[in-house]
Amino acid sequence: MKKAVILMNMGGASNLDEIEVFMRNMFNDHRIIGAPPFIRGPLAEWITRTRLEGVKENYRKLGGGSPLLRISRRVQEKLQARLEDTRVELVMRYTPPFAEEVLRRLKEEGVERLHLLPMYPQFSTTTTASSIEDIRAAAARLGYRPLVTSTLWYYEDPSYLATVEEQIVETLGDVDPKSVTMVFSAHGLPKRVIKRGDPYQKQVEAEVALHTERLKRRGIEFAQVHLAYQSRVGPLAWLTPSLEKMLEEVKNRRVLIYPISFTVDNSETLFELDIEYRHVAEKLGFGYYEVCRCPNDSERFVEVLERLYRSGAGEGGQPAARRDSA
Repeated sequence: MKKAVILMNMGGASNLDEIEVFMRNMFNDHRIIGAPPFIRGPLAEWITRTRLEGVKENYRKLGGGSPLLRISRRVQEKLQARLEDTRVELVMRYTPPFAEEVLRRLKEEGVERLHLLPMYPQFSTTTTASSIEDIRAAAARLGYRPLVTSTLWYYEDPSYLATVEEQIVETLGDVDPKSVTMVFSAHGLPKRVIKRGDPYQKQVEAEVALHTERLKRRGIEFAQVHLAYQSRVGPLAWLTPSLEKMLEEVKNRRVLIYPISFTVDNSETLFELDIEYRHVAEKLGFGYYEVCRCPNDSERFVEVLERLYRSGAGEGGQPAARRDSA
């Protein structure tokens, strides 16, 4: 039986021309904007038009594009080298490569079994569920009916936790952790999404607690550890505290930030955290402000993905993460 694993991510504009595609697709996703299609479509167009130039200017500060696809391709290549009997593909939700083009190729090649593996460690209806739904819809349009299994989350997986903690330790270097406030920055969500039963907030909070305890067992204790939320858009009530508010309240003016929602660096880690909020910290008089890089294509993270695939797809051992099947 021919098999493939599909790495899923939301995508990011690799160049200025893709920004409009990214925004239009994102705001047309019913998981993001829950209005009926006849309202969501025009609203997506309006948001895209009004915000496009500002977003382009932000991307110019990153050199003209997000590195997410480029880094993800390296993850794909490294994982492929570990899985000789399984194809490794990459599908983005809002920018190429899209689900339909990838699935069409897999169908033509006779791939009969797929395992969907998210590049986001916590589950949310706005990320993992949206990507799985998109892939299933594309398969239906193509008349493609492979056996499908899915890893739903791995925020509590010990190997993944260790990978994140190594990023933190490496960024900290010789700095005394007791002199630093550790802030885990998570991508925000409207509160109404959480009220509908989305487990994202609880999973983020649980992961922060796990990291705090595990780092303490290693003798790494920070002055304080906090969770904050970034990337608020629009007038709805979002999860709090916001990262900006949290920075205002950090008394020692020394902070280390880890982008807990992401596994691959993108515009929200490299621009929002490392540029925008660095300016905020400078205005507040911070003497130390550092942002950890995501695991990206590190061998540690690729090894985690390999193990998640082998266990989640039923290739031996106990499942390392929650999975579903169809």
